[in-house]
Amino acid sequence: MRLRIICVVFFVVAAMTGLLPSSRNLSHAIAAGHGAQSRARQATVSDTQPQSDEKVAPEMWRDPVDLESRDLYYGIGGKQGEPDPTDQFRFLGKLTNGHSEKIRVQDSKDRKWKVKFGEEPRPETVASRIVWAVGYHTDEDYFVDQANVEGHGVVREVRFERDNDGFKKVDRWDWNQNPFVGTRELDGLKVLMALVNNFDLKTENNKIVTPKKQNQGQPLVHIYYVNDLGATLGSTGKWFGHMPLFGEAPAGSKGSAKDFADQDFIGSVHHGIVTFQMKRTRAQRAITGIKVENARWIGNLLARLSDKQLADAFRAGHYSDETIQLYVRALRGRITQLQELR
Repeated sequence: MRLRIICVVFFVVAAMTGLLPSSRNLSHAIAAGHGAQSRARQATVSDTQPQSDEKVAPEMWRDPVDLESRDLYYGIGGKQGEPDPTDQFRFLGKLTNGHSEKIRVQDSKDRKWKVKFGEEPRPETVASRIVWAVGYHTDEDYFVDQANVEGHGVVREVRFERDNDGFKKVDRWDWNQNPFVGTRELDGLKVLMALVNNFDLKTENNKIVTPKKQNQGQPLVHIYYVNDLGATLGSTGKWFGHMPLFGEAPAGSKGSAKDFADQDFIGSVHHGIVTFQMKRTRAQRAITGIKVENARWIGNLLARLSDKQLADAFRAGHYSDETIQLYVRALRGRITQLQELR
């Protein structure tokens, strides 16, 4: 409470002394920023259009007919896809995209991997399995306690993401301009992002890929998915996330079971549209316009997962048994809320 009072006093004094822009100038700045973002979105969407007469079939979701038997410990890549921690990996170079430290390595089977360090490996490994379980595409992610990389040294508590996984990148996509706007599939993906408290919902984290092997005579499949799920399973921000100057501050936490369990999930339902408690402005802008029936649909899919499957997803992130129990209870409670939406 004392911190809030200090911040309010600071803003009043700053506004009076001219340290902050006037409300008029601030409005112009915000409008200009929104205009730039809109132009960026339009450019992104235009870039995803086919450059020839080749037919394209956009895809976001496939019916998970084997949902109840899906293995959430190994995820989309399965046991056969996991890296061998005892293998001798070869260092290929550093990656400079994103905020987390990442390197590229190659194993003895000539498989290439992106290795991520920091706070995100555990939650990203888990979130990828939950999203995949109900029919959405994800990367092949595995959490590794320790491995030796020749030319780099020992890496600990990292995420290995399969690089040469049978798909090639086409482009990025925007939450508000894509072929699935208004559909059940996009609403379901938005709900999943709220479910796992993903507070970093930006175009750079959304990828369009196409299978390297396509059936002749069939349309070119473009798969739309979220390829960075690291900023998840904690809180989505602090109380000041609603303030104009701090709405983009990445103040959420990652992989914190207590923060996740303590945060409210559903905000309100108004005229058939459900809103979620996403405290960061960027997340609020992405998670909008979700129809109640679509949120309930994805909730019913999630409800078909057993507690063991959910626990297996967290075991894949090497969380402790106590932490896993807390996460599973919190997730089950959120799933029930989705089912009970009216």
